[in-house]
Amino acid sequence: MHIIAFDPSKHTGWSLRDMARDHSAIRCGVLEMPDKADHYYTADQIGRKVCGLITEEIKAGRKPTFAIIEQQALAKIGNTSADAMIYPWVANSAIVATLANFGIPYASIPAVTWRVSFFGRGFKPPVDSKGKKDWKKACVAECERLGIVLPTQKTIAHNAAEACALAICAQVPATKVHARRYEPALMALRMARNERPTAGGDLFGGAAA
Repeated sequence: MHIIAFDPSKHTGWSLRDMARDHSAIRCGVLEMPDKADHYYTADQIGRKVCGLITEEIKAGRKPTFAIIEQQALAKIGNTSADAMIYPWVANSAIVATLANFGIPYASIPAVTWRVSFFGRGFKPPVDSKGKKDWKKACVAECERLGIVLPTQKTIAHNAAEACALAICAQVPATKVHARRYEPALMALRMARNERPTAGGDLFGGAAA
């Protein structure tokens, strides 16, 4: 089975995983947007870039079997800017529409869930200069440990790393389909034999507290 995964953002991370191969074979990258790209242009270009990515995989005989997307929060409060909320939703919607047009089933995973699955229960990420948990740095480090080749640009490598984590966690029970027609495909994904070892040792763990 071939998994395609996305971490929706203004700079959307993507990854492609062949479940029959080792995690080090995962391919990944980032769909970058110009700094001044507004929400309309971002949606326009994310849709086009995802279409191009999937088209190339189909040409190579690797049409994605299933897609995994980081689930977006419905609302945020505090110091989060409007753009920090809007751009991920813009990218998410463009991705979902493109997947539907290609007939690729998809599901979403909340960040809190894939982190437990990817790192293992009880994992403590490093903290940044502001004393906040630096999940991005932790994800990059874990992907590098697994031998996954990430983009060399450090400012965007974490987007690709998180997409890789999503692809690795594709079979966790907490994945959610948003259209009933995708339920059989999700069940087939969960039942598929994963021939390679997974990261973190807690792949089917529940969400973190």
